[in-house]
Amino acid sequence: MRRLPIVLWIFLISTTNALRGNSWQKRIDRAFLQVDGITPQGRFRSFQRALGDPELRTDVSKAIKVVQEKGFGKGHPEFIELLWPEGTQARRDLEAINALTKQLTERRDEVQNSNYGSQGVTDIIRSSQENLRFGKEGSLAVVSSLLEQIQSDPNRAQRLASNVLRNFPLELESPSYELLGKYSEGVGEKVDSESDGEEENTEKKSFLTIPELELRRYDAFRSVSVPLPNPGSSSFQDGFYTLKNMGSALTEIFSYLELGDNAGSTLMNMTTPFFISDAAIDGTNKMFVKLPQDQESNPPESVESSRVAFDDIPEKVMATLPFPGICTNEEIKRQKAKLMTRIETAGEIGWKVKIGDLKEDNTKEHNVKESNHEFFVLQYNAPGTLPWRRLNEIAVIMEKTNIEVISEAKVESDQKKAETTMDEGDDIETSANEAEVKSDQKKTESILDEEDVIKTEADNNEESSSTTDADNE
Repeated sequence: MRRLPIVLWIFLISTTNALRGNSWQKRIDRAFLQVDGITPQGRFRSFQRALGDPELRTDVSKAIKVVQEKGFGKGHPEFIELLWPEGTQARRDLEAINALTKQLTERRDEVQNSNYGSQGVTDIIRSSQENLRFGKEGSLAVVSSLLEQIQSDPNRAQRLASNVLRNFPLELESPSYELLGKYSEGVGEKVDSESDGEEENTEKKSFLTIPELELRRYDAFRSVSVPLPNPGSSSFQDGFYTLKNMGSALTEIFSYLELGDNAGSTLMNMTTPFFISDAAIDGTNKMFVKLPQDQESNPPESVESSRVAFDDIPEKVMATLPFPGICTNEEIKRQKAKLMTRIETAGEIGWKVKIGDLKEDNTKEHNVKESNHEFFVLQYNAPGTLPWRRLNEIAVIMEKTNIEVISEAKVESDQKKAETTMDEGDDIETSANEAEVKSDQKKTESILDEEDVIKTEADNNEESSSTTDADNE
């Protein structure tokens, strides 16, 4: 086990070297994909320096050679790692596009499902429009407020507009949390072979980055929420994570906050992320976001026609795993399975998945596995964000175990303390030994002195006796 930190350290060092700031990959990133902190002149200089980097030609030659020797099917992970290594925005975009190829197909099938009727997308748009409502002041108040914000702080307005290009949006308030730990997994992962319908697990390299599992303790906060369809309802027949279900709820929350659809016609800023509770434990599902901090204690009441409610979200510990793209029913099922597997392979981390009471009607195995855990889906981006820049997370509620897990840092600290204690103990023992030796020496000297005195006295007595005897003679 002691070798694992060393292996991870070597891997991190090698990755850091591959992604040094002046590499041609990072310069290409800055030139074309970086959103913040670079001017047009800076982009042009980065592009020029990337083209002039001799390693560009070397890496491109290596990548082409890999494909020629192994074919694109087997060689594409190494091909991508050479040209778009992990840590670049280009790599993140590629991975998201790879996920979207499956997700968009699932979304298309969802929209074309017969349960939507012949209207299809039109029915979804109409459903969202019905929930898009302005406050009493109307749309002019919203436009006026927006113009005022732009005039007062043009840079902030520009950063907000640029959020459509970012994975994680800026200038938006979020719930606070404490990061309790991060847990990585090896580079290789087992994938299912899809050839000829054979189901066998083979060790296969993939260019996909395996994200870190994070353990977080979220602080309590107050939220504004809208209920979502529950299992058994007619709206749930097409699945939970559909455009119609999520779009309607999101529109109502947006109307309450940004458009002033509340009793006071108060315009408030959006927060991130959107939480979707997948709480099949008690059958209550909802979408909610954190209320802005200045409105948490006394938010304006909702209007009668709105389904908006307020909830006090308690402090909770959650294990989270990020994934890109959009949320479909099938994608969420895949991410739930990945999350549970990652928690299991993480080993003893001092926390375990919280288990709730099972519902009586959940008799199927896959329902049992999902119904006794409380999942959440976190969506960080506004609907207009580029699909391959969207950031999502799957999360599950955790609880403390009886096993105390000592972190590596604590072990090192304890070792240092132990060494210090041992050193102090050695010093004390040495001092005690020295004191004891000195004491013994003093005792010995004292005894020797006493013996000398006794001997001297005996000699003196003997001499005195001899003298007396001589005198008597």
